[in-house]
Amino acid sequence: MMEDTDPPRRHGQLREEAADWFAIMRNPEEAEAKRKEFEAWLARGALHRAAYNRIAEAFSNGKRLKEPSEEDIVTSDGGSGDDIRRSEPRPKAKKRAVFLLALLGTVALVAYWASGQPREELKHPSLAVGTAPGTSDGLVLKLATAIGEIRSFRLEDGSVLALDTNSLVLVDFDNKRRTLRLLRGRARFTVAHEDRPFAVHAGRGRVIARGTIFDVNLLPDNHVVVRLIRGAVDVATEIPESGRAQPELRLSPGQQIELSNEPIPLAHDIVEAKPDDRAWPEGLKEYRNARLGDVFADANRYADIPLVGETADIDDIRVSGIFRITDSARLARNVGDLRGLAVISRPKSITLARRCPVPPQGNCRPPS
Repeated sequence: MMEDTDPPRRHGQLREEAADWFAIMRNPEEAEAKRKEFEAWLARGALHRAAYNRIAEAFSNGKRLKEPSEEDIVTSDGGSGDDIRRSEPRPKAKKRAVFLLALLGTVALVAYWASGQPREELKHPSLAVGTAPGTSDGLVLKLATAIGEIRSFRLEDGSVLALDTNSLVLVDFDNKRRTLRLLRGRARFTVAHEDRPFAVHAGRGRVIARGTIFDVNLLPDNHVVVRLIRGAVDVATEIPESGRAQPELRLSPGQQIELSNEPIPLAHDIVEAKPDDRAWPEGLKEYRNARLGDVFADANRYADIPLVGETADIDDIRVSGIFRITDSARLARNVGDLRGLAVISRPKSITLARRCPVPPQGNCRPPS
């Protein structure tokens, strides 16, 4: 996996670079011209990607805090000139300067609004990286995460394994092969290049990596979804009792495939993967015109205390944006401010409602 190995930057420099790239990528003409350069900047390491994601999340949340809508549908697809479209035409450099000033103001607004919360770049479990013990002695290594935890492990060969909430992987390395089995949850594999083959088994699926980055998600019905981020993988369905597998299918970056758990393996279609949860190892997910009830369902996979809507009409409210779904309390405050809802904290739930109840129940944060 690429690491951030450049000389130390002055304080805030990486954030400024991320803000500058965010401004560029929101301008379609500049984005097309500088896409390769932007992708190279992202590939320099996890710190770069996390910085960019934080800027995107701050802008998304801050923009909506300042621009409440009267409708239930909130969109985030406006161009880079959303806030200055009514101004007279001006040179690109000046437009970008105005946009960056607005962006920095938005970041400051969100930072103030979220004051008192732990610094997530230091506290959030998605950034925890452990070194897994070696397995060259023939023992199978078990790696797992608790509910609400996202964690990365560096394996003995240099590969990195990121585990989503409530996930379990068995790791079995020997002198000839690298074999892993996903027994529960979701994992991202960033595979180190070497001669030994790297194979991941999940349900009836088998994935052979070719030095790459890919996700494997084992769904509750034992179906398997494989999504390729970078490089190449070969995917096949293993046939029970026979020890054989169907012919392998090769994925290209940006593609995914779902493998069924049917007694007789079916033909499978390779489709384009949605980019909405590509940043899940950072605890982020992008929504476009999504039901609030569906956002709550995603967040409750990580929560000890579930998020709920007081009534069905709350669940049907539509939202768009990039949200951190691993922090239910913060997500509730974000959505409450965004949609003008009350947040009621009770011992067994965090409830969003149109207004605080009378007489009072629990600790209610009224609509803003």
